[in-house]
Amino acid sequence: MAKVLDKALVINILSLLAYRGASFLFPLATLPYLARTLGVEHMGVLALALACVLYCSTISDWGFNVYTTKDIAHHREDKPRVTQIFWSTFNAKLLLMLVTSGSVLAATWFNPAWHGLFWIILANCTALLGSLFSFGWLMQGYEKLGKTAMISTFGNFCAIPLTFLLVKSPGDTWLAALIPGLVSLISSAITLKYVVEMKVVGRYRLEPREIWQRLTDSVDVFVAIAGANLFNSVNVLLLATFTSSYMTGIYNGADRLRKAANSVPEQIGSAFFPRVSFLFSRDKAAAIAATRKSLLFSFLLSLGIVIFTFFFADDVVRILLGPAFLPSADVLRVFVLCFLFGNIAYPAGLQILIPHGLRRERMFTMLGAGVINIPICSVLAWKYGAIGAAWSMVIAELLVCIGIFSIMARHGILREYLRRPEMSTVRRSEEGIESR
Repeated sequence: MAKVLDKALVINILSLLAYRGASFLFPLATLPYLARTLGVEHMGVLALALACVLYCSTISDWGFNVYTTKDIAHHREDKPRVTQIFWSTFNAKLLLMLVTSGSVLAATWFNPAWHGLFWIILANCTALLGSLFSFGWLMQGYEKLGKTAMISTFGNFCAIPLTFLLVKSPGDTWLAALIPGLVSLISSAITLKYVVEMKVVGRYRLEPREIWQRLTDSVDVFVAIAGANLFNSVNVLLLATFTSSYMTGIYNGADRLRKAANSVPEQIGSAFFPRVSFLFSRDKAAAIAATRKSLLFSFLLSLGIVIFTFFFADDVVRILLGPAFLPSADVLRVFVLCFLFGNIAYPAGLQILIPHGLRRERMFTMLGAGVINIPICSVLAWKYGAIGAAWSMVIAELLVCIGIFSIMARHGILREYLRRPEMSTVRRSEEGIESR
């Protein structure tokens, strides 16, 4: 059996954890300042604008970070094929970015009720440009995440002095939205230099048929991610619709802490994904062993975060957000329950369902949970405010987890992954004897 945990994989895991650790610490360095400078209501407005741009990002990414990473991992020794994949993905992302950002900016400019959001959304759209040139899907496909982590960490560090220098009052909300885009552009410029030095991509090529192929290949992954956003970012929009900017700000404060807390465990699955994709067709037993380790690490980290948050949420919110955000503590306690389900379901879907050709089933599971979330969140947000919106996300994550493992059980895959490794070895030996 191929070695599961070798030096390259360990470096990738540690790199991602270090990067996400930095992504956790650096925003926390500015979050107390932003919360006190902007106030609860303007934090709510900022959250609404960022949610709009996130939808543009979801569409422009189109699942390439999953499917293209898998494709490059399979063909990374074939430069002509990698070149074709690279440029067709880049061109598709560029096209989607222009269409989506243009549509959102036009909608906010011509809608009087949303006109105030136009400049904040325009400022944050720089993050879309940075994402276009980040090429994380290429670096991850080659398992070259060490440099990517260092570059992104440097970019995140730059956000700290920029925030303190530029954001001085609630009127600077648009600058708070611009800073993530600026640091993303800095990181992407450095990443582009490393991509050129890797010499794995040939000259620019424009092939409409290949672009269309990229879009059709990744559509199932895109719909799954879009479905997840129906119980992630859409809750901010629903909360803003049924409540107030103040309640949206309380939700946003807890949501930012949730994302920071989850930044480490959610990256374990991302680090294992290209290795599992590479091993699956070569040594399935090694791929299964890698997936087991990935899910175990994710769950243990998630459980630790949930326990810590239950006891110390009030102190964390008071220190990081300030006394005005104290209602966010109970919202945060509910939010982190998502980790127990999402940090198992998401890597299981990536590392098990997709390699087994069940990406469409995964797509329908996540989309279904997202659709169900909309009426649930609408009712809970209207009746209970921010904490109701948080509970609707927990319900949605639970439905996804149940759905993913139901698919595995229905197709006879679950037993294979639950079976003890030594039993799997014995069974394969017996099958080999019988075949002879």
